[in-house]
Order: sequence, then structure tokens, then C-alpha cells
Amino acid sequence: MIKKLIVIICMLALLGFSIYLITQTKDADRTMVEESVVEVEMPKLPEQLFSFDKDSLDENCVEKEDIFCAIETAVKCTINPEFAACAKADLPKFIFMNEPGLDRPTEMNYKIVDKKILGNGTTEIYTESNCNGNWFGLCQGTIIYVLAQKPENKWYVKDIYGIE
Repeated sequence: MIKKLIVIICMLALLGFSIYLITQTKDADRTMVEESVVEVEMPKLPEQLFSFDKDSLDENCVEKEDIFCAIETAVKCTINPEFAACAKADLPKFIFMNEPGLDRPTEMNYKIVDKKILGNGTTEIYTESNCNGNWFGLCQGTIIYVLAQKPENKWYVKDIYGIE
């Protein structure tokens, strides 16, 4: 009887010690995760409507923030892939396609409506856009620009997609 009681007490002590170790490990993991999260400082979203026309494109960006200038460059290169600023821009290759029947717009406007910072180092900028063409369906409605940063902290458009 005493042996059974000693075994039960040892098992309860072992169970208590195990629970203690599990809670300590969770606290340590939570602290490590909190320390590893790096906050990216995002500028305030501009509230204006940006409008561009093929015949009056300017190499300077309306918005001075790199992240918004990257979107503006993508739009300008969508309208005119031969535009001077496009030669040095890091953009998805499909922007430069020159196929007959592509229905590339010559006028385009957009308003930035939202942003999402993703865990994989990219940021999605949501726009409401209008244009006078079709161009893969990437200039009408909600268009999302996926941006990433180069090592020198310069933003570039990694991908573009639309939501119907």
C-alpha cells in the first residue's frame, strides 16, 4: 500500500514538473516571436485620385514616397512601355508585352484605398482604377499591386492582379 502511494506521489510530481516546463517553453517562444517581429513604417495613404494620359506623362512622381512612386511608374509603363522611366524600372515583364490586340490603355486613373503588410516581406496596395482599355483586366476595378523592397530599401512592383 505504501509503495502504491509513493508511486502515485512521484507520478503527480512528475506531471506537475512537466506542466511547469511546458508553460515556461510557451512563454519563451512567445517572447522570441515578439522580438523577431519587425514593424515596417508605412506612410499614410494618399487620398487623391491620380490620373495619367499617354501624351502628358512626366518622369517625376506625384507622390514622393518610394512605395507610391513604384505604383505610379507601373501605371505609366502600362500606358506607354516606351516611356523613358520604364527603361530603369523593375516591373513584371508582362507590362512590356507588345502584342497586337492587347488593348493597352492610353488613359488611366486610380485611387489608393487600402494596404496590407504581408508576412513574406511584401506589401499589397489596393487601388480603385479606371482606364480606356482592357489590358488583361488589370486597369478596371480593384487592382492590387504587390510590392517588395530591394536590399537598398527601394520599393518595386513585384506583381499586379485584379479582383472582380
